[in-house]
Amino acid sequence: MGNRKPSSQDVSYRKLRLCIGFLGVALWLILRIGSAIFPPDPYSVSAYYYSAMRNILVASLCVLGIVLLTYQGYDKLDTWITNICGAATIGVALFPTSNPGFKPPWVGHVHPVVAGVALAGQALMALQFTQSAPRDAAARWPDDVKRWLRALIFRYAQPVHIEREQGRKLTRNRIYSTCTWLILIGVVLTLAQNFWPDSVKAQTQWMFMFESLSIASFGFAWLVKGETLFKDKDTATSAQAVLVDATAADAAPDASLPAT
Repeated sequence: MGNRKPSSQDVSYRKLRLCIGFLGVALWLILRIGSAIFPPDPYSVSAYYYSAMRNILVASLCVLGIVLLTYQGYDKLDTWITNICGAATIGVALFPTSNPGFKPPWVGHVHPVVAGVALAGQALMALQFTQSAPRDAAARWPDDVKRWLRALIFRYAQPVHIEREQGRKLTRNRIYSTCTWLILIGVVLTLAQNFWPDSVKAQTQWMFMFESLSIASFGFAWLVKGETLFKDKDTATSAQAVLVDATAADAAPDASLPAT
């Protein structure tokens, strides 16, 4: 197992995960840099559709959605969640948020629906990453819900008692659960700020900050999933190091024997 070289499929999946992770983590920063060059700063991520950064936003969302649509997970549930989230992400790009100058107006009513599905899918994907094995064929949706709830409180269906035996899987699971919480917190705060006084909302782009928290947390989870961060140690290299040490020890003279 330690000497197995990554296959071309493994490398491809890592690249897909890196692409998803990078887009999620960097999108808010790219938009912010663009608005600094071409002001003003829109109040939300979606509102960048009506700014000079429209093409960047739409292209990023479409690329992210297409990659998610083509991604195959551990099992059917994993794949369905990822693909639905991908379709909803493309929907966010195709159905922009409401704006008085945009027609037809019904498009703006579709936007919060697809955005909600996309964010829900992002949270579920982060929880799905805590799996250590494909889903049991006999499992039903209540079993999946229980597994997700356990992961939310940092308890996992297949706990790792000795992290050394499972590499850094336990650490990654905790990161996935933390990212899920950050996604949910960002969503809740995004909804809550709609009810804040105008004087408070005028202080800064609160919605943009909260949406960015959710999207960046989603991207960070994918960077960890793609082994860009918190990668397991190379067991093959470790085994070779042990072999070299053992060989050197065998070749060394025994101190208990008299020198000749």
